[in-house]
Amino acid sequence: MSTSTPTPGPQRSPVAPDRIGVTGPPHAHQMTDDTETDHDGDGDGARADAASSATIDRLARQYVAENRPFARVTVVRREPPVSARVGDRAVVTADGDLTGWIGGVACAQSVAVREAREAIRSGESKLIGIAPDPATIDRPGLDAFPMTCHSQGTIELFVEPVTPLARLVIVGDSPISRALARLAATLSYDVTVVAPEGTEPIEADRRLAATEDAAALAEEIHGATWVVAASMGTTDDVAVEAALDAGVPYVGLVASRRRADELCRRVADRTGRPAEEVRAAVTSPAGVDIDARTPEEIGVSVLAELVAVRHAAGDRPVSRAGADGHGDDSGDAGGIGDDAEKAGGDAEEAGGDTREADDGSGEHDAVDAESDTREPAVAVDPVCGMDVTVGEAAATATHEGRTYHFCGEGCRDAFVDDPERFVERAEP
Repeated sequence: MSTSTPTPGPQRSPVAPDRIGVTGPPHAHQMTDDTETDHDGDGDGARADAASSATIDRLARQYVAENRPFARVTVVRREPPVSARVGDRAVVTADGDLTGWIGGVACAQSVAVREAREAIRSGESKLIGIAPDPATIDRPGLDAFPMTCHSQGTIELFVEPVTPLARLVIVGDSPISRALARLAATLSYDVTVVAPEGTEPIEADRRLAATEDAAALAEEIHGATWVVAASMGTTDDVAVEAALDAGVPYVGLVASRRRADELCRRVADRTGRPAEEVRAAVTSPAGVDIDARTPEEIGVSVLAELVAVRHAAGDRPVSRAGADGHGDDSGDAGGIGDDAEKAGGDAEEAGGDTREADDGSGEHDAVDAESDTREPAVAVDPVCGMDVTVGEAAATATHEGRTYHFCGEGCRDAFVDDPERFVERAEP
């Protein structure tokens, strides 16, 4: 397996050799005695106690490497009495932590942090000014705010958000994985594909060899925005375990609910986590319900969900209707995952209309669609539990004189490795 380090964004050259500042959340900022620190020269003590310009640059590079959004804040104009100088800089995280020096006044820091966080959310740079009378600096292209501190003075700041590319890790070599990788590239995501060695390469920014070592994979995908497991049973459990270990905010699984439930139980048993905790952390079926059938349609549905997740609640993952990511009343919303089993396993006839009736409930309407043109003989894939039309199955295997039908080669291989574990599900 290989790793690559993201390239940091452009860094500004420091104006002075020793820019120093304060660290910590807004409520912990140092040097807020407005009457003593905001006159020229009086802020030197605070400067001596805070971070250097090199430290600020190093921290910015670290945030980029960690895929952590932040904003650069630079003093571009000042009128005394303020201790900040033109060229002084700071970085502000989405959580409001400020590191650097933009002056010692609490009111200016508070405005800078608030506007920096807003810039991170919007992705738009902005120029802000803080003055005793905002009208004196108000002009097109500048947002003016009052200087409420006793020391007065004027300061103008350029706020530049740095939002690293969202990192999508796709696990699997299925048609759905390939379609998802192609579509994700059009959204300028940083795409990593984890697929078995020797398979036809999938176009991506990074390619990693599939592995059974969840700990090694977790190290490789640390810092990812999303992980989508779409190997159709081959290494999905390893992907889910690695994503949970790496603390990835969104873990999606392209599978039927039945297979997702079983997979999460296996991961829970292997890791010692509560099964309900694992299931709650995994979104499956992944994707919004658009009645997707083909690999490309399923890829669109998954990407639509990722976009919604990214933009909801300041880039925090959105929760679905229930603890398992869909809720008890989600109805047919699971159709994406059910069709995905067929679409992912059959590259030639990707995405036929066959769906698994969710846990045998018969709620999906695909059974009616089958009666129009399909052979009446339907078998149950003993691994994932989905219905497979006999004669159209992507893969088959014979055990003790009986032929079993599978949605894809991943399920077939799992069966061959341990047939006794699955034969009971296929019993009529």
